[in-house]
Amino acid sequence: MVIFFENRKVLELYEFEIKQSVIKYKLAKHIIEKYKFRIEQLIDAPDLKTIGQIKSLNLEKLKGDRKGQLSIRVDNQFRICFREINENEIAVEVLELTDYH
Repeated sequence: MVIFFENRKVLELYEFEIKQSVIKYKLAKHIIEKYKFRIEQLIDAPDLKTIGQIKSLNLEKLKGDRKGQLSIRVDNQFRICFREINENEIAVEVLELTDYH
């Protein structure tokens, strides 16, 4: 899939070295490592159906004010929220890394 990042934070969490991200965003090292791994899984997947088949990701369609967005699990506390941009190109836009607790 093609991945776009909506804002600088989600882009930098993916592109920066882990130590840089820990210092700048004050997130635990294991969260950043898992975030990067999940983004790689999105990139490697041919489509969202494949993502849905990976049980550990817990792909969910969101409701309410997040209607039209989807999320995957980073761990029990954090999720990556994103939206599908174009089904024909299999592109998603990563919106944020969200603390669900």
